[in-house]
Order: sequence, then structure tokens, then C-alpha cells
Amino acid sequence: MICVKLSINELQLVVGDYSGQMQHSEHHSVATLALTPEDLVALLEEKIAAVRDLALASHRRLVGICLAVQGVVASHSGTLIWSPALSFRNTPLAPLVAERFDCPVLLENDANCIASVLATQPAYAGYPNLAVIMLGYGIGMSLLIDGVPFLGANGSAAEFGHSKYQPGGAQCACGKRGCVEAYASDYALYREAREVLELPAGDSAHPSEAQMQALTQLAMQGDPDAQRIFAEAGRALGYGMANLLALFNPDLVLVTGSGVRGYAAMQEAMQAAIDEALVSELIGPTRIVSCPWDRDMTCLGGIGITLQATDSQRLTES
Repeated sequence: MICVKLSINELQLVVGDYSGQMQHSEHHSVATLALTPEDLVALLEEKIAAVRDLALASHRRLVGICLAVQGVVASHSGTLIWSPALSFRNTPLAPLVAERFDCPVLLENDANCIASVLATQPAYAGYPNLAVIMLGYGIGMSLLIDGVPFLGANGSAAEFGHSKYQPGGAQCACGKRGCVEAYASDYALYREAREVLELPAGDSAHPSEAQMQALTQLAMQGDPDAQRIFAEAGRALGYGMANLLALFNPDLVLVTGSGVRGYAAMQEAMQAAIDEALVSELIGPTRIVSCPWDRDMTCLGGIGITLQATDSQRLTES
């Protein structure tokens, strides 16, 4: 199986085997926002074909492909609805790629790929109603109800980052204002911080890990402006979580992603916002915990989803 992770300015391709383990991984820097649909399909065809040819030296055939995309996707039809990494919308991405390769092509939201991995880990396997919130450049979520991902009518369910914290508030990457993401994402934190703090040079609209680490360190070391910015992010995150708890009452909320680096600086304000927004009976026994982001689980999840989706086909052909 091949999983392709598409995020802002980056393409990652991973080869997985029948045991679900990753055998090969490669990264490519790409100006994703400059791509047309035709450009993207051509790029995917080129990179997937190269990785496939490399993998076929030690594997019999390509069983399936998973495109794991940051943004909103309709997985049942393989349609990309919207992604902050791309300038176009509503494109049947999986069918276009499938025309080139003789195997199933799946299109999945990156947060759902990550949740599929976490849900199988012993520490979290006993929680059938699970919400996984991804903090990073943007904010995503995967919601499992009775162990099954809740996708909604066109795959746009569980868009936690685009629920509202402050109507008419800060600008979000989606084009609207006041989203939780517009306060608690990497780009939102850095956008606010660059107005009042001396920070490393770089693309402030798409801050690097080094830039975000520098900002987080200022907050952890007691800088009042950095602490205020993270506290406001925590408050936005807390009000979003309060809505999540009131609507779905999950057993467990897992907070993960690269942005979990700043979770400690947001946690107190986040919990205060939840307590302010909800009566204790609506908070109930739901646990809210952070999960370290020591590896990117997106492609590992994409490999597992592809393996599961193609399993019956492989058995029939055996």
C-alpha cells in the first residue's frame, strides 16, 4: 500500500506492507497553493509511480493507495471539498488518480487517519466514543461514535476548528471569522505574537516548527505577552470543547498533533473555559488528556485504512 499525505507545502509518500508497517518514506517540498487540479493530479501520478516502481522490487503488487489530506473530504466519493493547502475546491481527486493506477484509491481526512491508529492503542481502546483533536498549523478533529468515524453528509462533520468561538472575530484560514482555529492554531498564535514579541525570522503565515518552539518557550518561561496569547488560545479551545461535550458527551477527548507542544500553556485557561461554559453534569466523566506527538501517525493510519478496505478483495483473489 502507498499512503500520500498532502499538507501545506509538503507531500509525503509512505510504502506499507501487509502487516501495516512502513517500509519506505520520502518527503517533497511543494508550493501546494500554486497547484491547479491538473498540476496536483500530474504530481501525484509522477510521485506515486516512482515510489510504486521502487516498492515493486520487493513486493508483488500495489494493493491500494490512500490520499490523506489536510481539510474536508468526501471519502465515499473521493472528492476533495476544501483544504488549506490548496487553492481549489470540490475536485474528484481519488477518481482522477485511480484512472492512472490499477488499484483502489481512497481519500481520507488526515485526522481520521490519526484517530484510526490511536483508537487501537491499549491506553485508548476501551473508549468507544472518542474525540481526537489535532492541534497544529490548523485544528482538526476525528469523532468516533461506538468506534465508527462520524463523517456527516459529505465528510465535513467534526470540523472542530471551524466551530465558532467569537462571531466576527479573528480571521480564519477558511475565510470566515471567529473560528476556534483562528485563535488556537499555529498560524493564529504566531500572527498574534509577532505583533508584540521578537521572534525568529521566517514565513509568519506558515510558521515552522522552530518558530513555534521559540514562541512556546517564551510562554513556558513566563513571558507575559506569550502567556496571554496562549491563555486566549486555551480559552477558545475550552469553549470549543464545551460545545463538543454538550453535543456528543464522548468518553475521552484526546488532544494531539504538533501543536500539543503548547498544551501546557493553554490547559489552565482551557479548563476554566469549560467550567465556565458548562454545568458539571454536562461535563460528566469525560476525560480530556493530551497525547504526545513523537511521530506523525497520519501515514501509518492511512496504510491501516487501506489494508482494511482492500482486505476482502485480497482474500477473494488469493
